[in-house]
Amino acid sequence: MTASLQRFTTAILLTAMGAVTFAMVAMGLHIGHLVTALWLLAPLAEALAYLVAFAVYLPMTTVLLRRRRIAAGAAGLVLTIIGLTAPVTLQFTPDLRVPLRFHLERFAFTQVADLAHEGKLPAGQIHSYLGAELPAHLCFVSANCRVSALGASGGQPILFLPDWLGIPDDAVGYAHFTGEATGNLTAYGMRVCPSTRLGGGWWWVGPC
Repeated sequence: MTASLQRFTTAILLTAMGAVTFAMVAMGLHIGHLVTALWLLAPLAEALAYLVAFAVYLPMTTVLLRRRRIAAGAAGLVLTIIGLTAPVTLQFTPDLRVPLRFHLERFAFTQVADLAHEGKLPAGQIHSYLGAELPAHLCFVSANCRVSALGASGGQPILFLPDWLGIPDDAVGYAHFTGEATGNLTAYGMRVCPSTRLGGGWWWVGPC
């Protein structure tokens, strides 16, 4: 194999491994969405994702290491370690997952708040039990693709984006306060309180 062809195939291998790693990290960050969507089948979906990841990482990392290119081999190992450890780490360390997900997706949270405060989402639906449906390109910030109101703060609705929803009730997630963050809130029938300040008026709200 010529050097140029080897470099080309190495780039393809690392790109494929990067795509799998991105998907595994996204699964860890949105584990609440996965549980909401699949409920009891969520562990099966996680196991399937790990099987696919192993099927990609094992042969590709082996190829990269056999080529004895230190940079490429190291990059492959790093992608493999991140892809296999990130989902579990994020799932069981919410103190890490919650702010990390918020800051990575802050642009989308900001857009939701702007749309609501500019009246571009139906106010009547926001104040309903299920809330207003989000535009398709913002669905990933909410476990049910909806934003609802948990009350009012500073003359504006307290916007709520669920990170996880129970069956049939209860929810935890991200809330936006225009004024002071209060603790007397109910999210889909569950009493919740703001516990982690995230910035820009956004808080994580969970069980009180």
